[in-house]
Amino acid sequence: MRTLGFTQRFFLLVTPLIATSSLVTSPSQAATLALSQGEFYLKNFSLDPEVTATKNNANISLNGEVSATNNAIIDFLLEPPEVINKSLSQAFGENKNYLGLADADGKVLGNFFADAGESFSIDFTAFFDLETSIDEPAENAKASADISFLLFDTTDIAEQNLLDDFFTQLLSDTTSSIKKTPLDFFSLTANVNSFNDKDFITSQKSENFTLSNQDTQFNFGGNAEFATALFEGSLKRSFATPTNLTFIQVRRSQVKVSVPEPSTSPALLFLSALVAVATKAKLKKTISA
Repeated sequence: MRTLGFTQRFFLLVTPLIATSSLVTSPSQAATLALSQGEFYLKNFSLDPEVTATKNNANISLNGEVSATNNAIIDFLLEPPEVINKSLSQAFGENKNYLGLADADGKVLGNFFADAGESFSIDFTAFFDLETSIDEPAENAKASADISFLLFDTTDIAEQNLLDDFFTQLLSDTTSSIKKTPLDFFSLTANVNSFNDKDFITSQKSENFTLSNQDTQFNFGGNAEFATALFEGSLKRSFATPTNLTFIQVRRSQVKVSVPEPSTSPALLFLSALVAVATKAKLKKTISA
């Protein structure tokens, strides 16, 4: 078994990636909250990996009275093989005129060799919890999560000694840019947005994925929204000829809270215009008299 040169064996990020700005809480001030938690676990591998790699990223952007936090843990254990990939992104804003963003994404790669007549199988658990809360209609709180798994037949790439290049592409690019068609796939995506009606939970899978448990709950609309999902199951596939296999598992969480700078409403501007016109007309009439 080997690991890629640009990754570390048993890579585990347990230190939270945190950025905050000072907040002074006041009951009279409006506040927004957004939370996105995503988790993906793989266990009971039928084959031992020959190559493993992980990649973990987190970003935070703050402007105004707002705080944000990312916590991410990612690992590929080997004895026995097991994948842990989870993150928690949060953002909290208060008062007016602020913007807070936090997002975390983690990727886990595994490469295997299945001999003729062998099967590749794993058990998986995918979970996310999204929550948003606002106090006033002008506020915006958004939370999203994306969990996916792609399994590729990389026998042709292995024969050309191009596996490392393909690994680098899988770990660097978005999965949608990968031109190679996967053998099997699973995806679980959700979005909760207090500012519009673009709230959803969606899932897709290939026929070799079998679900043993599927539970989704949500509340869309109003000042407090949430969406949770738990999917458990397994993937099993047999191979008639010697086959090189590569999977990429991706977990993403993203949150955003914002309130625009206070501005005069269109209704108030229209009323002010009417008052100005009426005053001008009255003044003109007085002068004429």
